Amino acid sequence: MSSVDIEMDGTTFKSIASSMFNTNTDYGALRSSSHSRTTEKIPHWRMAVDCSVYSLDCFSRRQRENRYLPYPFPPKSSASQEFQTEIVQEFPKEWLQRLQSHPITNYSQHPPVSIQDTHNLYPSTVAHDEYQKCLEFTGIQGGDAPPKSTLDQLDEILASGRLSVEPDTNMIAFTISDYTYTHDMLHDIFQMMNHIVGFSPKHFFLVAIDVKTVEMACRHGYPVLFWRESNNENLRDAVANTKFVLSLELVKRGIDFFFTEMDVWWIRSPKQSLMAFQDVSSDQIIENHLYFSAHQNNPRASNIGVYAAKANDYTKEYFEICIDVLKQRPETHDQWAMQQVGYLYESTLKNQSFEFGGNWGEKGPPPVPPVKFPFTARLWGPHEIVADERPTPTLETMAIHTLCHTPLLNPHGKKMIAREIGAYYGFKTSPTQSLVQERDGHVKSASNNAAGYYARAGDSYRRYVVLDSSLRTNFYSTSPVHMYHNTYYFQWIAAVLMAIAKWSDRILILPQVFQAIMDAGSYFSWNIMDYSKVNDFIDTRECNFLSNPKSWANDEGSNDWPFVSAAVTAFLLDEESNNATIYSQVTNRSHIVSQNAWQVDALDERIMIDAYAASLLSTDSIEDAEILLVNPDFMLRREYIERLADRSRQYQAGTTVVGHFEREVFEIYDLLGWCWEEGSQHTVSKTSASHSCYATGRRGR
Repeated sequence: MSSVDIEMDGTTFKSIASSMFNTNTDYGALRSSSHSRTTEKIPHWRMAVDCSVYSLDCFSRRQRENRYLPYPFPPKSSASQEFQTEIVQEFPKEWLQRLQSHPITNYSQHPPVSIQDTHNLYPSTVAHDEYQKCLEFTGIQGGDAPPKSTLDQLDEILASGRLSVEPDTNMIAFTISDYTYTHDMLHDIFQMMNHIVGFSPKHFFLVAIDVKTVEMACRHGYPVLFWRESNNENLRDAVANTKFVLSLELVKRGIDFFFTEMDVWWIRSPKQSLMAFQDVSSDQIIENHLYFSAHQNNPRASNIGVYAAKANDYTKEYFEICIDVLKQRPETHDQWAMQQVGYLYESTLKNQSFEFGGNWGEKGPPPVPPVKFPFTARLWGPHEIVADERPTPTLETMAIHTLCHTPLLNPHGKKMIAREIGAYYGFKTSPTQSLVQERDGHVKSASNNAAGYYARAGDSYRRYVVLDSSLRTNFYSTSPVHMYHNTYYFQWIAAVLMAIAKWSDRILILPQVFQAIMDAGSYFSWNIMDYSKVNDFIDTRECNFLSNPKSWANDEGSNDWPFVSAAVTAFLLDEESNNATIYSQVTNRSHIVSQNAWQVDALDERIMIDAYAASLLSTDSIEDAEILLVNPDFMLRREYIERLADRSRQYQAGTTVVGHFEREVFEIYDLLGWCWEEGSQHTVSKTSASHSCYATGRRGR
């Protein structure tokens, strides 16, 4: 394969500057000025901020209220008459310089630092000595000493005083995880447990079932135990055995506890209900001893994603029976075993006969064991801890537990559902953070900065890129007649968006996709697109990220403007003449800071993508805008897309040379996968975690 910079000099450009253009605009003064009056119209893209993907009525109401300015650019490539025109004879050299300054990305090798680690400001790490002590404590490192069992680690951490019961509930809390969750949720779970649930790291610990999770927890000083027995277990068995054994061992040590899984996102603290549970008299056997969450679609079916237990003979026997049942039928899901044992206890209490039911594998149900201490467990209401594939929050909701069709699978889909419905916690930068790495690599003091999953404040370099059009921001439609039912266009536009995100050091907000199929409506693009192979290079956020108040600017002066500065851009093409116009408009709130248009006569098709990318890097005001809105309308032509695909195949075969930015697009396109058939089965309101395309997509044509 070869790559060269295609010469752009000689192409005739007309630079069209608006009379509103002002190079001396004071961004700081605008940012700190009072926010716009409620009667003042606001930019078109604010509708995507004001209305989530789920909220169709919101779009209708806002349109009826006439709150928004029209899309700023004319529908055709010709410039509006209000623009002043100046003819430029050559492609701006500063554009070329910025374009050519970007290094070539090698997507065949993992980057030394992921893009997420570059964009985020994580909580501080501990000193090296403390990190080493943690590794030795968990038995990851320890020289010639025999490895510690998980129970030895439990006894040691309890004896050290590092873990103690939470005083209000008289409980210790724990969770279990592997690296598929902790790689981007380790800080989330500890911060959420501390600030929302009410269990600080002094009262909450993590049981890791892989070494990577142990190392990461130790590096940041979180209390962690290593489930060493997981080395020869699959994920299902490791989680089930860890959950049951730790539950039993805590009970045997006289410790009441509270368990929550990693795919449970807490909105409000359950401490009041836990305290009420603890207040139930010890001699009461109805709704005592064990406290389970239920399912939203079945209030009598316990869900073991969340449960609490009192340490006594009742719960000791219960967990012993659960462990014994799973040993006899290891292929059975742990939740089914715990539910069935719970029904056994209820039946025994009522002096009713009982047989295990349901699917226990080829051997059938295990023998029913005798029960000495029967009781009826307590259940949270189905709307309090909402466990469902399509969870629906209510005023009662304390937590969202995202389920999928097959338990313990699709961590990506579970996280995405939690994010789309606004339940995801999203770690925050530690307030003690004192250093930040700027885009040029320099490190400076920035104690007021924030750059968590959502949170951003201060001089943070956090910036975003969003698909735009005259239809709606962050919205792609397959309905226009010239691309009706043709999914091919979106595949290439997605590659271009990702390449722009990579080159401009921005985070891509995943667009929603409208499809006019039998079940017409909007679909999450993560149901359709598999971007797992570029995830370490390109940072992304959920489709509803813009409308989530957590993502909005929260530093002084932002007032009610979630994204204070925006650069709206478009590349429009006249199909007959091939004349093109590249637009840009930079705004601060509703104030237009600058707007430009570059009119190009008979633009060579081979340089179109590079020309557009160069325009997006053309000025500091565009580069510095918090959100960059991109409308690659010029790509929506069948002939162009087909020739682009043909040029990509030639590039992969090493038989042609391509543009600097175009090469990046081709590399990314080749790594994307697609699930059009599966992802088109469920519109946004019917989507569950099971429908994620991540790491399962097929290569595009």
